[in-house]
Amino acid sequence: MTLKEDVYNKIYNDVVTGVYKQNEIITEMSLISKYKVSKSPVREALIELCKEQILQSLPRLGYQVVPVSLKEVLDLIDFRIDVETSGLRRAYANIQESDLKELEVMAQICNEEAHDPNWDKNRTFHTRLYEISNNRYGYQELQSIMRKNERFLAQCFHTAWKNASIHTKDSHVEIVEALRRKDLERALKFLESDIRSVKEEILGKYAK
Repeated sequence: MTLKEDVYNKIYNDVVTGVYKQNEIITEMSLISKYKVSKSPVREALIELCKEQILQSLPRLGYQVVPVSLKEVLDLIDFRIDVETSGLRRAYANIQESDLKELEVMAQICNEEAHDPNWDKNRTFHTRLYEISNNRYGYQELQSIMRKNERFLAQCFHTAWKNASIHTKDSHVEIVEALRRKDLERALKFLESDIRSVKEEILGKYAK
């Protein structure tokens, strides 16, 4: 890992975990002091974060944490449903026993850790399921989409997210069981329900 990548990851994590709040302005000098590095890796990391629209440059002021709206969060969830369900339809003809066994292990791990919102394990299950479709471009895009989805959720709802119930992953197990029974429509139903449950939780808690 380069120094720039290390600084990037630290700033990114501070944004996601709420150390830096939405609309907060941070400066190069404060980051240099905080992370004990030179200006170059900090500036390179900031440029990358601006490209990803996580930060925006404000001349003579610093870098502002880009706010995320409720609509953006909900739109991204709907987009995930479209992408992942279409991917599963294409993947269905390619699924092998080895794929099912691998997905079963992933689903069980998520289920056992239902009360520990581990983004990485959830993302791994969903992207592995999509990967079976053999669409490399779609696979890479889904990884990017899910990473943004995680950031949006953590950034918008960080305070209450620890107590949210949406992290139960029985649906992962149900998806794999349906695929093993060669019931594509049932698998699609549970996949959509799994993703949509996040939206329903948000609307129930924050959009009243």
